[in-house]
Amino acid sequence: MTTTLGKASSGLLLYIFVDPFNLFSRTSTNHGKEIKDTKLIFNQAWKNIEDHYGRENLHLPRELIFLMGAPGSGKGTHTPSILRARGITNPPISVSNLLDTPECKELINRGQMISDRTVMEMLFHALLDCDPTVGVLVDGFPRTEIQVEALRLFYDKMVELRREFWNTDRRDQFPRPVFRICVLYVDEDISVQRQLARGQMIREHNAQVRRSGQGVLWEERVTDFDETLIRSRYAIFKAHYGALLKLSKIFPFHLINAVGNINEVMQIILKEFEYQSSLELESDTYDAISHIPLANKIGVHARQELISRLEHYQMQEPKTLQKAIQWIDHTVVPQVTRHAISGAAMIRTEDPALSNGHFVDMVMDVLSERGYHVSFENRTTHIPCKVDMKTGDISLEHRDVYVLNVHFPKHYIQPLEQKFD
Repeated sequence: MTTTLGKASSGLLLYIFVDPFNLFSRTSTNHGKEIKDTKLIFNQAWKNIEDHYGRENLHLPRELIFLMGAPGSGKGTHTPSILRARGITNPPISVSNLLDTPECKELINRGQMISDRTVMEMLFHALLDCDPTVGVLVDGFPRTEIQVEALRLFYDKMVELRREFWNTDRRDQFPRPVFRICVLYVDEDISVQRQLARGQMIREHNAQVRRSGQGVLWEERVTDFDETLIRSRYAIFKAHYGALLKLSKIFPFHLINAVGNINEVMQIILKEFEYQSSLELESDTYDAISHIPLANKIGVHARQELISRLEHYQMQEPKTLQKAIQWIDHTVVPQVTRHAISGAAMIRTEDPALSNGHFVDMVMDVLSERGYHVSFENRTTHIPCKVDMKTGDISLEHRDVYVLNVHFPKHYIQPLEQKFD
């Protein structure tokens, strides 16, 4: 059984898991007869955990990221960056490492399989040993159909605990759980190429260390040199892949194309795990503010809508549109040209044409289509124009001043360097 560190997402942990002994292909047994009732298996494991810690002490991390990946998908390369990006300080949990015990090894040596219940209990113990205030990344779970179904039951248990302690002083110790599933995917041929290349690099490095007597030898794994074993390893990943896809209907699911270079894949991962308020906030808080558009989503359809408006102006109001264009030519363009280096221009005018809001919309749409960022203000000033000498009343004249703030890319001028002999 081997593992390599993999990647994660929002409270994440990831490893790559190879199961040469097929330990997780069956559930626990009773007198040789398989038990396949997920609810029964999960409830047995959960009861043992409750009896051990006490229900009021089941303080689990709020955010759990289950990160899986194809062999050669670069999980080990990206995991540290993901953990830093998500602010995860809990160490990753690798199921294969949890099972690296004398008791489990004895079962393996006797040709027996480790039950799903045992795997669940060991995972729960590891999670309860984490700092519950930050997220955690889990590698190697779920792998089987039973474990996939048990993950939903686990989530339900955390929700149940939260409801139970909601009106108590322990409320903050039972936060709303957030589960994420992330899978890094590359096809079989790329997986094989990457692992063989890694094996060749390790061999060359170790040969240099042996020749020079300097440096540290790197671990040489047979799965990095034998193509048959490499393809077998990929087949194990594919065999579990269908079970993982079921989780996409239950939890936030991130399927990452890991074919690109390190920087490209890293950016894809970070984009996938950017802030999502529906996951981060409590339900009541999210419902109260969710009607306000997200800043990074507000402009998604703006370009299409802008084009539609301009086409409508041309078809339905060509004369008004032409007046707006002429106004830009005579009033805006000279000021923009004058301030080309600064990247910003303020146009102040009392032109009554801007008292028409629809005309202003046309002007702003035309400028926006040409790449300018424009804001508009209507400033009303009050100027004394007459004083009633008997009453002392002052009559004011109202004057509207319209302001267009126009921003555009700056033009940088490279200063000439003087050269001296």
